[in-house]
Amino acid sequence: MTQRLMRDKPLILIADDDSATRELFAAYLEPEGYDVVAASSGTAAIDDARRLLPDLIVTDVLMPGSGGVQTMFVLRNTPETADIPTIVVSGISARILGLMSAAAYLVKPVDKQSFVETVRRCINSPVQSEPKGQH
Repeated sequence: MTQRLMRDKPLILIADDDSATRELFAAYLEPEGYDVVAASSGTAAIDDARRLLPDLIVTDVLMPGSGGVQTMFVLRNTPETADIPTIVVSGISARILGLMSAAAYLVKPVDKQSFVETVRRCINSPVQSEPKGQH
C-alpha cells in the first residue's frame, strides 16, 4: 500500500474525454473543499495518477486511446496507484460497469448530490477487489 502525499485538501483526478463533464465535476467538487486535476484520456490519467498520487480517481469508461477498462487495469496493477479508490462514472449500463473493480459506480447523467456523496464515501475507502455493483 503506497502512502499518498499529505496535502491541505484531498486531490481528485477526473478522467473523461468530454471537457464539459470534467468542468462540471470540478465545479461540483471544488466548492466542497477538494482540489481537482483533469485528464482527457486514460493514458493521461495513468500518467497523472503515477505522478500526483491522487486521493481518488473518477473515470469514464469510453475514452479515446486507453479507455476506462484498460486504465483501471493499469492503475490496479501498478504498485504506486493500486490502492487509490476509483469511481467509475459512465453512460454504460451498471451491468457492464460491474465487470470493473471500483469503489463505486455511477451511471450518467449523475446529479450533484449523488456525485458528491459518493466522492465523500469513497475518498477514504479501500480499493475493492470484487465489484459490488452500482452504489
